[in-house]
Amino acid sequence: MNLFFKWITIISLGATTLYSQQNSGLTEEFSRLEDHIRNPKISDEQKKKNFEANMVNSVRSTLSKRFSNPKKELKDLKFQDLQTERPEGTNTFYVKYKNYYFQYQFPVDPETYVTLPSEEIVLEKPEGLDLSSGAHKEEKKN
Repeated sequence: MNLFFKWITIISLGATTLYSQQNSGLTEEFSRLEDHIRNPKISDEQKKKNFEANMVNSVRSTLSKRFSNPKKELKDLKFQDLQTERPEGTNTFYVKYKNYYFQYQFPVDPETYVTLPSEEIVLEKPEGLDLSSGAHKEEKKN
C-alpha cells in the first residue's frame, strides 16, 4: 500500500511539473502583454497628437454643457486656440480658451493615452477683469 501512495505521488508531481511547464509560456506572454499595455512605447509625434486631441476634446466636452448651441460655438475650436500649463509630475492641467479657464485632472497621462478628465473645474472670467495685477483688491468706496 505504501508503494502505491509513492507511485501516485510521483505521478502527481510529474503531472504538476508538466502542467506548469506548459503554462509558463502563457504566464510570460501575459506579463509581456500587460507591460506593453501599461507602458506603451509611443513616438514624440504621437504623444503630441494625443495631447492636442485630449485637450481639445476636454474643452469641447466641458463647454458643450454650457452653450445652448455648442456645435455653432465650438465648431472652429483648435488646439492653437488653447493655452496649457502642466505642473511638473502631475496629470493636472490648466487650460485657457477665450475667457474660460479650466483645471483638469486626468486619470492617466493624456500624452500617452486617449482620455477625458476625471475631474474638471471651469471658471469664466468677467469682461474687463484684469488678472495681471496680482491678488484681488477690494475697491474702496468714499
